[in-house]
Amino acid sequence: PHSLRYNLTALSRDGSVQSGFLAEGHLDGQLFLHCDGQKCRTKPQGQWAEDVLGAETRDLTENGKNLRMTLAHLKDQKGGLHSLQEITVCEIHEDNSTRAFWHFYYDEELFLSQNLETQEQTEPQSSRAQILAMNVTNFWKEDAMKTKTHYRAVQADCLQKLQQYRKSGIVLRRTVPPMVIVTRSEASEGNITVTCWASGFYPWNITLTWRQDGVSLSHDAQQWGDVLRDENGTYQTWVATRIRQGEEQRFTCHVEHSGNHGTHPVPFFSGKVPVLQSQWTDIPFFSAVAAAAAIFVIIFYVLLCKKKTSAAEGP
Repeated sequence: PHSLRYNLTALSRDGSVQSGFLAEGHLDGQLFLHCDGQKCRTKPQGQWAEDVLGAETRDLTENGKNLRMTLAHLKDQKGGLHSLQEITVCEIHEDNSTRAFWHFYYDEELFLSQNLETQEQTEPQSSRAQILAMNVTNFWKEDAMKTKTHYRAVQADCLQKLQQYRKSGIVLRRTVPPMVIVTRSEASEGNITVTCWASGFYPWNITLTWRQDGVSLSHDAQQWGDVLRDENGTYQTWVATRIRQGEEQRFTCHVEHSGNHGTHPVPFFSGKVPVLQSQWTDIPFFSAVAAAAAIFVIIFYVLLCKKKTSAAEGP
């Protein structure tokens, strides 16, 4: 199914509700919207999300006000930091059937859960959760914030946005292919570690595999890194293996992402060029790039000094 999920959190300290709140939007499990601060300043996860942020920001700002009012009403605040979290989820399945849910957590404990289509509520487990659920429900009835009309409006709004995103493909069909490089480092006498780095790709689903003579290596012969998200909303990861020096031409890194695939060979160096003395599989990608840059700077400096020494015929 396609899904749209909103996660709003309001905070209070020592009984005083803070003015700010946090909000996130996830489309098909991918973060596309993040708000924080008093004015819900948006931080789009890439330029592709900017077209959808205007209406989202207005709605989240209004929902944030209601959430802070509800948190201020709760009496179970004995000092310290407390949180009230509202999670709205709607889904559209392949047969066009829909589902929508609303969950509320106080200090990370679920106390109210409701099916927005049937308006059926899940009974809270603990006595504290039961008191919270009754307290909040009565407050909504008195304040007319969460009436049946409001329930239906929240459900319809979530499903309408999901349908729009599904049809427009602003986010759902966005793909960015990975940039791939292969590096090598000395492992032990006669062996080298080769690492295949993939970065800047979206969505996060990707397969990296080392192959020898066109045949994938066993799982135990390879080491994979986690798929990490960058600040711009893209992802990066790596896979490494250990091979015999001199057999580089037999090994390639096979990359599959969003229906596309590519093969990347191991760079070959002659015996005159030293292999970098570092365990690159144990350091982040950008640290490895920085190390390579440092090596090139050192080589350039040595060659420059050698040229000056030769010209001066000095020691």
